[in-house]
Amino acid sequence: MRVARCIPALLWCLAVDALADYGSVSSSEISTESGLVLAADVDVVTRAPLVPAEASSPLSIDKWQRVGKARLRVLFWDIYDSELHTPSGEWQGQGPYQLSLHYLRDITVNQLIEQTDKAWREQGRNHPMQAEWLVRLADIWPDITEGDNLVLSVAASGHSGFWFNGEFIGAIQGVDFGPLFGGIWLDPDTPQPALRSQLISGASGSR
Repeated sequence: MRVARCIPALLWCLAVDALADYGSVSSSEISTESGLVLAADVDVVTRAPLVPAEASSPLSIDKWQRVGKARLRVLFWDIYDSELHTPSGEWQGQGPYQLSLHYLRDITVNQLIEQTDKAWREQGRNHPMQAEWLVRLADIWPDITEGDNLVLSVAASGHSGFWFNGEFIGAIQGVDFGPLFGGIWLDPDTPQPALRSQLISGASGSR
């Protein structure tokens, strides 16, 4: 009887812990491996210029073929539906590709930044520009509301761009960022291997 009574409480604790990364965050600090970057102090960080829309690949998810799709679910909660598109409909291990995320819950920009930093740390990434990229992403991305769509486009050259609900919102200059960011989902050491398998193999995620 005692064990049966403890199970619901244990499941609740696990759910709260697993969903903490996607819950409300009151802190205005963006955690990075190299220290803490205060959101209020981002202007003091040296930044690479944004890439204009005309210098980035056009949004092509409605024209390119879909390679695969998958849903990210944390215990009982749906986070987003993802789709991978390429010109051929096949995954070649590099650009050009476009990764589309349709969000199923509200997520603040600080939470997006924290998740990006966490994924890179789990993958052991250590690019010298990572801290600056996180600050730049905080400038580019908006807060997410349920139903919003964020698309990453990575060209064959590595250059990348972001679209939010069909509108270009910016990119980070340089060819290293796109593959490193897209690798959170698509590299073999992704923190979400089951999701990657569905994206690159054409298997659909659970609905």
